[in-house]
Amino acid sequence: MQLLDQLEHETSDGRVSVRDVLELLGPRAFTPMLLVPCLVLVSPVSTVPGVPSLLALLVGLVAVQMLFGQTRIWLPVFLLDRAIDAERLRRTIRFLRRPVAVIDPWINERLTWLAERPANLPALLIFCLVSFLMPLIEFVPLLTSTLASAMTVFAIGLFARDGVFMLAGYALVAAGGALVTQTIMMLA
Repeated sequence: MQLLDQLEHETSDGRVSVRDVLELLGPRAFTPMLLVPCLVLVSPVSTVPGVPSLLALLVGLVAVQMLFGQTRIWLPVFLLDRAIDAERLRRTIRFLRRPVAVIDPWINERLTWLAERPANLPALLIFCLVSFLMPLIEFVPLLTSTLASAMTVFAIGLFARDGVFMLAGYALVAAGGALVTQTIMMLA
């Protein structure tokens, strides 16, 4: 909830860029830079065509850097300069407050080893895989929502060092795999 408060406080009139969010969170804020776009992916903003792919690219780039143990986040200029209308961001934050308030009491530091290296490597690989395949899966009904939810749950687990959320993320990935299998079988 504090992360949403911080983001909402920093939204001014005009537009908020990825660069603005990175400056707010700090260049070493890997898990918040996973969590923020993942939260937006499960909000109504993700219904805008192309937004899921752009956010997924951002998540994928951050996850790759985490996989390789980078100490500072690097993003290409075209991503840093991408911006969203400040009012739209405020509406998204207001939308997210309710689900975050529901989830927040359930978050706890437990099974922390699942959120740390090397146990978190499979989750980071899933972030990368889903992120870079998002343009292809964006059009499969329910799959984008399921996988975006999985990434959000993983991001919460990493952010809060809560292994139970990591396990829930794996369960959602399995559900996404079942959706892909079902879609392929229907098309065959």
